[in-house]
Amino acid sequence: MTAAGLRLLREARVLVAEAWCSGAEARDSAGSKVSPWDERAASWSLLGAIVAVLEREASLDRELSVPELATALHALAKLVDSDSLVEWNDRPRQTQGTVVAVLDRAAAEYEESDTLFLSLN
Repeated sequence: MTAAGLRLLREARVLVAEAWCSGAEARDSAGSKVSPWDERAASWSLLGAIVAVLEREASLDRELSVPELATALHALAKLVDSDSLVEWNDRPRQTQGTVVAVLDRAAAEYEESDTLFLSLN
């Protein structure tokens, strides 16, 4: 079974790859700001995609444990050169491809961390 933190990164990647936005956590098909978990959401920022997946997991009674969430966010933090996911996502020259690539690399980091943790125990 896939670790919940890894699932978070992979599913956030799916949302961002589908449609990415900046200047809001999520936007509807007309470009208006909406909550990331709103059924009208049609595009997501990096943070918005993470929030949308966390909300969906919670609605399915599959909330992430604190260690799983921390491991996923730590893997992401190692790759984002900012203290803020919002600031990083909304940089003027940021692209959807860069955000997708960071989520891919974070998932790989998570898998390496998880494998290392399991081999140490």
